[in-house]
Amino acid sequence: MESVTTDPLRCILLATDLSARCDRALDRAVQLAQEHGAKLVAVCVIENSLGDVLTARRSQVVDRKAAEHRLRATLGEVDLPVELVLEPGHAVEVIRKTAAAHLCDMIVTGVSREETLGRLLLGTTVEKLAREVSLPILVVRERPHHPYRNMLVAVDFSEGSRHALHAALSMFPDARPVLYHAFVTHQAHADAAAVQLARQAAEKEAAAFAMQGAIANRPDIEWKIEHGLAEEIVPDHVARHPCELMVVGTHGRTGILRTAIGSVAEKLIQHTPCDVLIVRQPTPSA
Repeated sequence: MESVTTDPLRCILLATDLSARCDRALDRAVQLAQEHGAKLVAVCVIENSLGDVLTARRSQVVDRKAAEHRLRATLGEVDLPVELVLEPGHAVEVIRKTAAAHLCDMIVTGVSREETLGRLLLGTTVEKLAREVSLPILVVRERPHHPYRNMLVAVDFSEGSRHALHAALSMFPDARPVLYHAFVTHQAHADAAAVQLARQAAEKEAAAFAMQGAIANRPDIEWKIEHGLAEEIVPDHVARHPCELMVVGTHGRTGILRTAIGSVAEKLIQHTPCDVLIVRQPTPSA
């Protein structure tokens, strides 16, 4: 049985191009680093390709001294151990290598407010990171005014979603967790009776899921079990209820939580108006 640890984050990696569009991710990374007493490593990858929006064009960052000045100016008077890694190469490879070298516990990145760039970001760098890096990835959309208070965890009752839940509870122990399960029927046009049967089956699975692991001792956990496609009903739920963070896992049992983020989860990240934590399930050792 997996237990939830409450070990603080020791080192947080911020993937940034040092532009204003990454300010929200930087602010959240700083808030988390201060909360956990962690070191912050800011990674800025210099790439000539326009295919990756987490890179700094050579015209934007002339040299290390200029980059460090820009980072320090953005940080202001924050009392926090910060290191800048400014390196040419492929963004995903540089981020992966830097995270391993610094024993980072989390990767923080942002989404451009401009729709086209936001789609490009999620379709390339973040998806590749989710496939190739085992660390949790926090995609920041909103300006952080305070620590996370409310989080929604997408659950499909798989070990992938259980691992994501436990990771989120460990990293954000003070946030109020809502476990959200979207179910569908096997019929193209299900009647009320079929929907009710499917709901009862989902509620039974939820009860069994809740009895395992440390969440069995969390009376504050709330369940939401709703009928519909996850990519349609989860963003609507988040928009109508207090939620600052959505948590999704990989290696899930259904399309929502696949190894590569997948179309459903990518739509969730695109259309859900809050930050998103992507947690990859550990690969079983041979």
